[in-house]
Amino acid sequence: MRRLSLMALLAISFISQLSWAQEITVAAAADLQFAMQDVAARFQQQTGKTVKATYGSSGNFFQQIQNGAPFDMFFSANLDYPKKLEAAGLTEPGSYYQYARGRIVIWVPNESKLDLKPDMKVLLDPSVRKIAVANPQHAPYGQAAIAAMQKENVYDKVKDKFVLGENISQTASFVV
Repeated sequence: MRRLSLMALLAISFISQLSWAQEITVAAAADLQFAMQDVAARFQQQTGKTVKATYGSSGNFFQQIQNGAPFDMFFSANLDYPKKLEAAGLTEPGSYYQYARGRIVIWVPNESKLDLKPDMKVLLDPSVRKIAVANPQHAPYGQAAIAAMQKENVYDKVKDKFVLGENISQTASFVV
């Protein structure tokens, strides 16, 4: 089975150990889509090598990699997934790297009249009919959103309004 490298593509010089490959396959958390496109384009320009990125939920990629999916790199939105892969011997030793720290947000369309200042309590506003959340079964941002709502004691009052996205990109498209 091929070993997965968890190095940060953002540090382009760090990819030298993949120099033998003409194409580098990347499994990336959906929230990285826009940044990864720019980084991949610069990498291709500098090296002549192609980056084939697939975007989705970190949990789904974690399961796929455990089952032999041939990715060269994995950018997870949850630190636990790459740590588990490393513990199972499915990564290049020493390649684990925390490349960023994410934040959850409450995002509404521009024309929304909601006052976001009261933070999570705004979800209790009667005008909020649907709440898009990444599926917490496999999407780290969904897990974080649920945890934040539970901490603020709003989860039980709003959970029936959830529309679940497969990943954070699909969830964002629901808002749009």
